[in-house]
Amino acid sequence: DGGVAISTNGGAFTNYAAGLGSVDVRGVYAVGSTVYAATTGGLGISTDRGELFINKTTAQGLGGNVVRDVYAVGSTVYAATGGGVSISTNGGLGTDPTTFTNHDKTAGLPNQAARSVYVVGGDVYAGTLGGLSISTTGGDSWDSFDNRTTDNGLGSNDVSDVFVVGNAVYLATQDGIS
Repeated sequence: DGGVAISTNGGAFTNYAAGLGSVDVRGVYAVGSTVYAATTGGLGISTDRGELFINKTTAQGLGGNVVRDVYAVGSTVYAATGGGVSISTNGGLGTDPTTFTNHDKTAGLPNQAARSVYVVGGDVYAGTLGGLSISTTGGDSWDSFDNRTTDNGLGSNDVSDVFVVGNAVYLATQDGIS
């Protein structure tokens, strides 16, 4: 069927898809009763534990409708899209074209296609098809000097996932974990 499978008791799962732009879900993130679903048809946002999603697309400022990953801190939502990293400071719940601000290669990312996003403190890590990009300004700006590639020891420039613990940064690449 597809959609977001949610278990509230640690056992049985219920599948939710109402309101999603696509049932092809690439990533999910949840905080309290808010669930974010990264899909191939936009970013689904549910404020009722997944019962009903509101879909966000390029019409609300996403860089692309294919969303591969999502992360949220407070009311700030970060979406890794095929057109860059899109950031909303109102929980993604606005309806106008400025709900999300998109950051792409022209803003300093090594590649348009963002595949993953992870946030620690004020630092935003974006895995792209061109390597890892790090913003130390919460995503407000991306300095091309903070990009990491195979020249810096990555197994591959195709970074499909990012995870950070303390000072350790773990990257899933096509050629292993960097």
